[in-house]
Amino acid sequence: MQLTISLRVKRSKNVNIVGIFLVGAVGSMIEHVKLKAGKYRIPVTLFYEGNRIFVKFPFSRALIAEVKAMRGNRWHGFDDKPRKIWSIEDCPRNHFQLDYLQGKNPYAHFERSIIKHDYERPVYEHQSDISDFVLMRRHCVVAGEIGVGKTLSAIEAMERSGTDDWWYVAPKSGLRAVERELRIWKSVIQPKMMTYEALVKWMKEHEGLTIQAPQGVVFDESARVKNPTAQRSQAAMMLANGIRQDYGYDGFIVLMSGAPAPKDPVDWWHQCEIACPGFLQEGTQMKCRKRLAVITNQESEAGGVYPVQGAWLDDGKKCAVCGEPEASVSHDEKWCEEMDEEYHEYKQSQNEVAKLKRRMEGLVIIKLKKDCLDLPDLRYRVIELKPTQKTLNIARTLVKTAKTVVSGLTLLRELSDGFQYRKEQTGVEKCKICKSSGEMINPLNGDNEIISCDACGGEKQVPVYTRTTIQVDCPKANALVDILDAHQDVGRLIIYAAFTGSIDRCVEICKNTGWDYIRADGRGWVTSVDSDIDPLDLFQDMQKEYPRVAFIGQPGAAGESLTLTASPTILYYSNTFDGNHRIQSSGRGHRPGMDLVRGCTVVDLIHLPTDQLVLENITKKLTLQGITMGAIAGVLE
Repeated sequence: MQLTISLRVKRSKNVNIVGIFLVGAVGSMIEHVKLKAGKYRIPVTLFYEGNRIFVKFPFSRALIAEVKAMRGNRWHGFDDKPRKIWSIEDCPRNHFQLDYLQGKNPYAHFERSIIKHDYERPVYEHQSDISDFVLMRRHCVVAGEIGVGKTLSAIEAMERSGTDDWWYVAPKSGLRAVERELRIWKSVIQPKMMTYEALVKWMKEHEGLTIQAPQGVVFDESARVKNPTAQRSQAAMMLANGIRQDYGYDGFIVLMSGAPAPKDPVDWWHQCEIACPGFLQEGTQMKCRKRLAVITNQESEAGGVYPVQGAWLDDGKKCAVCGEPEASVSHDEKWCEEMDEEYHEYKQSQNEVAKLKRRMEGLVIIKLKKDCLDLPDLRYRVIELKPTQKTLNIARTLVKTAKTVVSGLTLLRELSDGFQYRKEQTGVEKCKICKSSGEMINPLNGDNEIISCDACGGEKQVPVYTRTTIQVDCPKANALVDILDAHQDVGRLIIYAAFTGSIDRCVEICKNTGWDYIRADGRGWVTSVDSDIDPLDLFQDMQKEYPRVAFIGQPGAAGESLTLTASPTILYYSNTFDGNHRIQSSGRGHRPGMDLVRGCTVVDLIHLPTDQLVLENITKKLTLQGITMGAIAGVLE
């Protein structure tokens, strides 16, 4: 079967939302079934009309709860022409759930025993486990910690899949690393390679056309598609739906990530949804969040209410109502009465965050580095640098003059890295609003009143500003010089920094101390050596030709899918707030191929308190992901 793709782009405030429609797949049909609801099986009539399934049944609270968990549920009792009937979207997710409620077993495919294969390449046992899992499940999520070698497992699976019609979707830096792996392992499969942005563009360019989906796709670094409203997430779902429609379980939909839930456990939901819609019961990401965390309704100043997330249900001793322990004063009726606070009885919760791992079994394979590889533990070191009185005085001034808390925090983080961004006027250009006329129609007056242009003030031109960087004294710079000196014999060092200004300064320090460098940030990859040399080959294999090379990158732009085991140290000049950036980048040197004697050490430079704030924020996110991947001992007991 071929898929006709039709894209509808709906403009919203923050994002373009892309929807998918299966042309020619709709029609009218009536089906009589019995659906399980609690202890009973309820007779139900299903009406298939357009892209909706109308569900008619005698009153049952349990079945109503099941319908409310489905995607696109709607009660028609409040329509212009009221009907006492529910309807849901006609989509793969709801078909999966309806099959389950009818007593069928839609999970049967994911319960089959894994068949073991023999491999000619020197793969580790856990790598063969991943390949065997992919070849048997075909629609799945591979959650292998950074460094376990997922790329080789994917190569083996693609070569044994029985088809060479594969696409490989990954971030830009990841594609560079995968292409190198395909070359090193002499892969007989050469998939069509594209970034997530290229996938979105491809979908738009082929809007409305009848096309054949590829038989297999790998979505690498699949945390990139965790947000169901993002264009790349919806493009990935469209491609996955096409493979499901064209090939069923003869097609391959493989999501791979070393950090599948870098911000919160709900990040798992849409990745599982792309692999198999309906595998997790919750019909939306918000419903999944309501199961994993305490959600309360808060009143807004305008008089409405909005949901606010409280504590995660990651400990069975927390209260299911408020997320607080039993000893909390909110469970003390006398105290609440005296303080005029709302009282509720303690209700023991379940560890829903830990249970999520068990609920994903069959669809998701998890491989932790500590269970797979005999590598020395990753070591951590914090270097605290005392700020000067001058720096503290500047910091206080920045805090006082900052217009918002966020802007003040950003300014302090810049200062901690030894620079400040400034805007300088470098010229003028014609005003685009009034097209250099100096006049415009008053938008508040319906009589076409002409007024001076708001943008240029009637001057017909506007100033052009360029962002410049002003460097200030910073002990981080001296610390970096000392660390480079300590790595003279090794000749390799990985440096990550959060800001472009910070990366500029690190590059300058490397130049001044006689080190070559590879600069990898949002503006691309630049090296200080021959541009024809592959940067990864330079760092990993060319120690004789280039004895001292520093890899300097921004964690988000150069922290994924790369192998940088030539360095025994990963230095964070500064961090971003993104947990995925930290998880990914900190695993670049701690993987097979590293020097087992030297090991790998992660070093954080802490200057102003904002550095510590960012580091603590990241640590909390890593803890939650560890629970969902079963990395913390005892959480499943």
